[in-house]
Formats: sequence, C-alpha cells, structure tokens
Amino acid sequence: MNNKYFVLILLFSFQQLKSEDKSKILLAMDKYNEDFISADYDQIIESFIFPVSIITSERLLSIDTKLGLRFVYKKIRGDLPEFYSYSKWNKIDIQLIDKNIAVVKASFSRYDKNEKKFYDGNGIYQLKKSDNSWKIFSLIPFQSFETL
Repeated sequence: MNNKYFVLILLFSFQQLKSEDKSKILLAMDKYNEDFISADYDQIIESFIFPVSIITSERLLSIDTKLGLRFVYKKIRGDLPEFYSYSKWNKIDIQLIDKNIAVVKASFSRYDKNEKKFYDGNGIYQLKKSDNSWKIFSLIPFQSFETL
C-alpha cells in the first residue's frame, strides 16, 4: 500500500516538473520571438547558449561568440522585407529528451504592417537547461518538410 502512494507521488512530481519545464520553454520561445520582432540583438543573444549551430539547406554555421551571433541575426533580420511587422507562433511541440535537453518543433507566420500574413515557416530548436532557464543551442529553419 505504501509503495503505491510513493509511486503516485513520484509520478505526480515528475508530471509537475515536466509541466514546469514546458512553461519555461514556452516562455523562452516567446521571449526569443519578442526580441526578434523588436530587433533587440542583445536580448536575442541572451536566448542562446554557446556554441550555437544554425543549419540551413545551404550551410552549417557553428557560432562561438556573441559577436558572431549578433552578426548572423542582423543579417537574418536585415534580410526581411521593410514591411515586416511581427511573427507569431502557430504551433509549438516540445519533446523533453532528458531533464536538461529539449527539442522544439515550431511553426510560425510573419505578418506585414497591415496584419497580412506573408510567410509561413518552421524551425527545429534544440534547447539546453542552464541555470534553471532554457537556452537555444541549435536552430534548423525550414519552410516545409516531406515525410518519407
């Protein structure tokens, strides 16, 4: 009888911990998005833990410094059209790999100053728990994917 209660308490504690991690991951993703919208490069950089990998179909970037990441984000943000206003998450799926690593698959849309959607995209973000907060260490942006 006591073993059953112990297992139930452990299960409840684990679920609560997972729920707390999910909330913190969602908060980290929202903060990253807000900083991206406002082009606050200092704060964007704070969403990451080094080294950072950004993988696209054209290249693999491994970034070891804040200065390097700032340069990349100025380029990414600078390449957006002048009419860009904001981005919004459409869906975020989180998989907790272990207590310190999470994989986030997110879809998002970009909107212009007239609230009209002009782009849909996706990203796979890998996050690591550092000092009780979640930081991005890998990003794979893509527009669509094909299931094989």
